Amino acid sequence: MSEQLTVLFEQLRGSRPPAPFAPPDQVRRRGRQRTHRQALAAGSAVLAVAGLGTGWAMGIGGEPAPPAASLSTMGTQEVPGSVMLQPGDFGSVGGVTVSEMDDQGPDGPASSWPGVESCPAFRAADFPTLGQRRDARGHNYTAGTSASWEIVERYPDAAANMADVRRMLAACPAYQPTNGDVQLRQTVVDERFAGDDSLLVRMEFGADLVQYTVVVRVSDLVATLRYDTDDAAEARRMGEPMAARLSS
Repeated sequence: MSEQLTVLFEQLRGSRPPAPFAPPDQVRRRGRQRTHRQALAAGSAVLAVAGLGTGWAMGIGGEPAPPAASLSTMGTQEVPGSVMLQPGDFGSVGGVTVSEMDDQGPDGPASSWPGVESCPAFRAADFPTLGQRRDARGHNYTAGTSASWEIVERYPDAAANMADVRRMLAACPAYQPTNGDVQLRQTVVDERFAGDDSLLVRMEFGADLVQYTVVVRVSDLVATLRYDTDDAAEARRMGEPMAARLSS
């Protein structure tokens, strides 16, 4: 077990941070040919080595499975870069740099809930809006050698999507992600504190690591931030700048 954790840790340390942030129009012209699965896998490796060190890293233990529902294109309403968090929004966290996630396909990066397909109770048909987004944009945020991320998605019915997210969290309060070494436990600890709707989710990875996921909806946009802090108040505070950006 210790040898496996050491290998994962060394792999993560050897990963280079994302490339510098490119202008949105340049990124879109690349044809969205690459996926951001590597970024999610890097976050997964961090969780697998939880307890070996502390960092400002996000993700879910184990390599995330492909999204269960297809992410169909339902329009051309692109998510603008102006709605994404900026380094200054992270307050006391200094030295934050930002870069654009590589797109998975014509509607943006992959799922904002990577690995949920590993939950035995998860059935894509029970949460239909998770595969109905019109567009999405993702940013990687790096501080030192660690990284976090935010995905903003546009939905034809964003309120229904928030309802699906709540049902998903209720159906999957605890599970072990695919290839993960620790069990993930996720608990809604606060809601409706920012924007038109919001959720604060405590995420416990085994006995050693606590992180928070912040979800905020404004109109037809839903932002999901994977934030590495065990301070619920600090995570909740992020709801305000998230809502402000979504309203811009």
